[in-house]
Amino acid sequence: MRITCEHCGTGIDIDKDKRCPNCGASYARNKDYKDYKDAHNKNTEYEFREREADIHSKELQNKIIEKTLNTANKISFMQVITTIIFIVIFVIALLFIFKVFKNLW
Repeated sequence: MRITCEHCGTGIDIDKDKRCPNCGASYARNKDYKDYKDAHNKNTEYEFREREADIHSKELQNKIIEKTLNTANKISFMQVITTIIFIVIFVIALLFIFKVFKNLW
């Protein structure tokens, strides 16, 4: 980035020069430089917050996936238990029916 020295008017490339190459003045208090630094800091803060939000979003996604898998496992377990109970009741009903018919004959 290039700024203008407030002391002598020379152009300064702040990526290369630490001071004005013409008069040697510091540009730390230069308005253009301050504006650049403020914008850079805001951009850096924005990027940091964006990364934080991404991390938080991924953590929430992982929690949702984990809860979904746990729920799916619970449903599968309940389905097995329900099926076993149904089979037991069905077998008992069949045995009862055969016993009733056997006694009728």
